[in-house]
Amino acid sequence: MVKLSLFALSKTIESIPQTIVDHMFTYLFKESDGVSKETWLSEYIRNILIETFGFDTQHLADHVEIRDKNYRKRQQSKKYWLKKFQEELAEVPNNPVSIEISSWKLALEQMKVSTPELDIIAESERLIGVKDLQDLPKLRLKQIKEWSSTNSTFLSDYRYLSSKKTNQIRKALETDLNFIVADIIEKYDLFNAVDVQPHGLIENVVFSDKSTSLKIKKEINAITKKETYFDDYEISDNEFLRTIIKVEDGDLLYADKSLTKSLDGTDREIIFYVLSQKDESFYTDRTITVDISKLVSRAYKSQGVKNYVEIEKRLRKIRSFGFQAVIKKQSEKARPGSADWSIFDSVVINSNPNGRRYAEIVIGTYFHQQYINQQTVKIYRDSLDSIKGNISKILVHALQKERLERYVQGNKFIDVFPLNFFARKVRMDKRKIEMNMRKVQDALEEFKALNILIADYKRHSPSSFEICFIPLTNTEMHDFFDQVDTPIQLSLPIQTELIEE
Repeated sequence: MVKLSLFALSKTIESIPQTIVDHMFTYLFKESDGVSKETWLSEYIRNILIETFGFDTQHLADHVEIRDKNYRKRQQSKKYWLKKFQEELAEVPNNPVSIEISSWKLALEQMKVSTPELDIIAESERLIGVKDLQDLPKLRLKQIKEWSSTNSTFLSDYRYLSSKKTNQIRKALETDLNFIVADIIEKYDLFNAVDVQPHGLIENVVFSDKSTSLKIKKEINAITKKETYFDDYEISDNEFLRTIIKVEDGDLLYADKSLTKSLDGTDREIIFYVLSQKDESFYTDRTITVDISKLVSRAYKSQGVKNYVEIEKRLRKIRSFGFQAVIKKQSEKARPGSADWSIFDSVVINSNPNGRRYAEIVIGTYFHQQYINQQTVKIYRDSLDSIKGNISKILVHALQKERLERYVQGNKFIDVFPLNFFARKVRMDKRKIEMNMRKVQDALEEFKALNILIADYKRHSPSSFEICFIPLTNTEMHDFFDQVDTPIQLSLPIQTELIEE
């Protein structure tokens, strides 16, 4: 089930053309409903999203199919209305154009009386488009033919909409709205408006800002003689993250150099997109099926064959990586603590009968359990899509997690974060402190410029930042926590507490 987020509802309403909204208020809204126009509109669009598109139900509708169906219906109806208009011009004395001519004739006469020196012919051409009102039928027929043949015009753009029967107007607006809402869902990916990612991908230093070579070491089991290939990334003096490359033959590491490269931004994009495609099968058997073409579109700018090959190669690479978070032993007698996990347990790539490539992926139990336990971080996808920096894309979920936790705990939205905090989220060369600080500062500056997460920040010491988070909006409270009221939203003093230079 895809929950209808307040963000998706708001984005849909604000994206509907004002002319359509005006028609809705004119022809569909009734004062007797006892609610404001804004409340009525919100409820009307909410019902469309649920009843037509399947939000808050067990089965989402195919919005592309709905869009195409209503586009065809709209174009057919426009042709039919054009035909009826031509018939009315020829056969019905009291047709919409004759009524319009009578209205204009009276208006022009009144203008002449009030302003005798007025050039009525020039004024008629300026206001109506014709010098002689008898030429108006020809002009209106030309305009309606253009409306009918133009793909982008709506059915409710018909010049004489008010002359149609109430039921015709309602159906015309329904057709237009179904097309428009489907288009909005596609444009803003509203079925995935709220991005949900597990803590494990945010708290563990899995990704680097660019593909870098891992420092591969080999270890041979004394009993089984089995070789293990791994890379250790030191998080602090007493803990590190081990990346284990699961290959049966060490020669593969030399044949496929990608296996010795860290997971980068493209790998992250792939993983996060795969996880966003969860459906019922994920919760029953940890399986997610994804269309390879959509993965290509998400990760690359073109649909070239080379990119399809690259995506499939990266999927297999992610599957071949295992991770082990290790806490070094505290004494000679103690044993080190560790946690083992993988992102993808298996990846099966195949083609359907139509030749379309797809991947069937089994997600690691560690992440599956975090979704079950709701150990996740939520953020709006449109915020993610606006971010460009590689470091920013990795840090955004970690900082969102900090922001959400302050909301839940009722703490102030301001704190100091040492460089070590960021080094736990993104792979860095720990020897290059100043360069790392600049990278983090660039990310913070991007968030501030985009008005995402951060209201302000400043360098607090040679190796830390003071960050002031943006308090949560009511929409975020509703979509991320199923509530509108905040526990203790300490937003008022925050702006003044940020340390000034």
